[in-house]
Amino acid sequence: MGPDKTVLINGAGIAGLTLALGLAKFGFRVVVAEKQKEISEFGAGLQISPNARNVLNELGLNDALTANSFEPEGIDIYRHGKAEPLAKVTLGDFAQKRYAGTQYAVMHRADLAEQLFAATKQFPSIEIFFNVTSANVEDQAEGVSAIIEREGQPAFPITARAYIGADGVRSQTRIEQLGGQRPQYSGYVAWRALAPIDKLKHLVATDRTSLFWGPDYHMVVYPLLQRDQFNVALFTEFALPLEDNDTPEISNKSLSKNKRLASIMDSISEPWTAWPLFGIRTSEWSKGNVAILGDAAHAMLPFQAQGAAMAIEDAGLLATILASDENNKSAFAKWQNLRKPRTDAVQDISQKNGFVFHMSPPMSWARDAVVASKSANAHLERLDWIYKHDPFEGMVTPK
Repeated sequence: MGPDKTVLINGAGIAGLTLALGLAKFGFRVVVAEKQKEISEFGAGLQISPNARNVLNELGLNDALTANSFEPEGIDIYRHGKAEPLAKVTLGDFAQKRYAGTQYAVMHRADLAEQLFAATKQFPSIEIFFNVTSANVEDQAEGVSAIIEREGQPAFPITARAYIGADGVRSQTRIEQLGGQRPQYSGYVAWRALAPIDKLKHLVATDRTSLFWGPDYHMVVYPLLQRDQFNVALFTEFALPLEDNDTPEISNKSLSKNKRLASIMDSISEPWTAWPLFGIRTSEWSKGNVAILGDAAHAMLPFQAQGAAMAIEDAGLLATILASDENNKSAFAKWQNLRKPRTDAVQDISQKNGFVFHMSPPMSWARDAVVASKSANAHLERLDWIYKHDPFEGMVTPK
């Protein structure tokens, strides 16, 4: 294929692999440059909400996702120190019917990455280079040229229609190619761990997600039954600025006063992984023949569990628009105009949730009263604007 049907992607994470699959479906040759030596996803679990699942299903991944994910029946919300849930959110069959048969599921990030990677192997037009040290991209009038450098391998020159940075919150594409800003530390640290089902099944439900609220912290626990594990994610406020090599310690005193959470934490024998949370909100997603997507463009707090979903939506729509518009400038502009208002809104609610989840009395009393007054169905219905969204709405799918 010629350069006009070739796209170079930086990053073989969830965003990059989803975009590669979408482009290949439309007949593009795709070259993916990845700095890691293999497919590698940090973190643990993630939630595949219906809006993201619809995109992945369009790429032919429904059966693979069903086999490697779990559909929780709902979410139990606990107040600090209380034994019984304050409120319940209905998922399961209710969510599937509400969202036209599309499931709300949870799975391990690595399992999603592996299924995406396996799907790329079905396309000879997708090439993934690992151990990439640099891509040396030059933006030109009719596209881009690049020289991919790899450890122990000869340089690989390539010309392509476009260069897409799917290289995360610390995106070098955003900083070097678009002149964008560096990410900002959010003031929160995520602590992640996995625990065997048998260790926690007496503390939390094995068919539901459990959400615990407390002063300056919250915890999310949900089952990954295919792995016989629970995913445990703790989020605490950490005011001091953090650098990449800092290793903070869990020091929130409120946790020790919550017997259930203390028991959960005591049941986890493996080390917790600390993940300082950085974010970015940039107004420019493209320049010339270069663009960014996913966390590179709008890394958000994980408090609405939509970071991966927004990247998946980005990728599905971008592939469709690039296939229908041969002009990168107009294609990128249309794509950003359709996507940015939505990602801004999801970033806003994610930020707000951090404030709401971590309230202390007396504000938390008012929060709890409002939450308790809502029905189990109403808690899901208020998120229809996220979960019912069709990222392809109004698009004419290219032949």
